[in-house]
Amino acid sequence: MLRKNGALLLTLLLGFFLEACDTPHFLLQDSDYAPYYATIEKIEQVYDGDTIVDVAILIYSFNAPTQTPLPLWPGIERREDGIYSVTNVRIAGIDTPEKRPWRADRTEASLRREKARAEDATNFLKNLILETRGSNGEFGFVVHNPQLDKYGGRVVADVLCFKDGKVVNVADALVHAGHAVVYDGGTKTHDWGAE
Repeated sequence: MLRKNGALLLTLLLGFFLEACDTPHFLLQDSDYAPYYATIEKIEQVYDGDTIVDVAILIYSFNAPTQTPLPLWPGIERREDGIYSVTNVRIAGIDTPEKRPWRADRTEASLRREKARAEDATNFLKNLILETRGSNGEFGFVVHNPQLDKYGGRVVADVLCFKDGKVVNVADALVHAGHAVVYDGGTKTHDWGAE
């Protein structure tokens, strides 16, 4: 979890983000906490309760206009205001119900319960992110402590957003609301289909 001074820094960053809402020139290059400004174009990019797809994460900011995104490498683009990594982000430290649960020897009722809980978790995450829509129409949040996941195809990171005037650690909010459980990346043991 965030250290107190890290939370203060992120509060300031998100406050500036709400003021600017379009270009995150306020990010501090020398921060120990490496917060990254991230956006999604459509709220449907919230895939489920713990995964957001096609997230544009600003890696390096500059002001050198370019008309269209310029692909530099798969998943890396130069846009008008900087260099972006476009990737899927899994929220660190939690597990949420699956939209497509593993079948094994489960009953139809168990599968339906897990799918319904997955929909609830997804909607909860969407509602957290909906509040930070910029004037350009994109939804913004902060990603920090990014690491490649064990499969190498996405990033696992802390995700923070701004809700009701406060910085919200999305993982903590999902756990507190009952839409997620703490998860260390090992074997999943929580039964989301239980009654």
